Amino acid sequence: MILPFIRSYKKTFILFSIFMATLLYFLFKYNNILNQKTLDIFVQNQVQIVQNELENQKNQALSLALMFSKNQDIINNLENNNNVELKKELLKLLNIIKTYTKNSIDIQIHTKDLEVFTRSWEDIDFGLKLESFREGLVKVKNSNEPYVSSELGKRFNIKAIAPIYNNKNLFVGSIEVIVDFNPLINRLKGLGIDSMILLEKDYLNIATYHVDNTKLENYVILQSSFSKSLLDTLIKNPDYLKKNSFYYETNEKVFTQIPLGEFGNKSVGILIISFDKNLNSFRYLPKYDYFGDIDIKEDRKNLKEVQKKEIIIR
Repeated sequence: MILPFIRSYKKTFILFSIFMATLLYFLFKYNNILNQKTLDIFVQNQVQIVQNELENQKNQALSLALMFSKNQDIINNLENNNNVELKKELLKLLNIIKTYTKNSIDIQIHTKDLEVFTRSWEDIDFGLKLESFREGLVKVKNSNEPYVSSELGKRFNIKAIAPIYNNKNLFVGSIEVIVDFNPLINRLKGLGIDSMILLEKDYLNIATYHVDNTKLENYVILQSSFSKSLLDTLIKNPDYLKKNSFYYETNEKVFTQIPLGEFGNKSVGILIISFDKNLNSFRYLPKYDYFGDIDIKEDRKNLKEVQKKEIIIR
């Protein structure tokens, strides 16, 4: 009597153990999927924050370009071909802006034929034709609408361009407000996000201003206000600069990148960002039904769409 009971007990115990092991396995697997989904959402939110900050900076530059395009002194000096007086007017306006906002910007004026008319930061290249490598200028002339983007020139930065019309509503040229990425990088740093602007080395023949910048794999580093730890990590892990994954993670950090414009349908540069993979930060996530459907592939497809978007304001 005892022997059959023991056998039955062992069989029940084995079946129960198999059941519990199977249950724990699926719970473990489900928990990993859940954690991955949560991290995906967190990364997507961080990317969106960065894109919003980039968009805000572009909007500010565009607002200034539109305002300056209506300045009658700028219009008159451009029409009268007086670049010396025009530069004096530009420097006066920029001094006012810097005094009250602490922001440092540059301005360039172009003729209706897309040639350099005057620059606020230097007195060279007057008459230089820009049509062949300044896609934004061509868009503004052809569309008669303002345009702002991360654009390639002698420097790689944010360029907001507005058309200039005379009193007869005739196109006489355009004005360009130029802002570098330092304010964006400093703003992101205040939000706990380390970042770095990288320009493709292939474009140094155009972006000659950056020829002597520090090189990193196939890129040159544009800004100096990045954290040394981010640079050290990228040097040790060059794969983080590749586009094989939506993001890369360590035990403590997440690394991902955002495109910063194209030239001839090829990427010009990227914004590398890094932030803590801290569960406390997940409190900023939107409400989410953790017991709803979990589809990692679909979520990562959505993340890819957010990540690959480069803000362009027309």
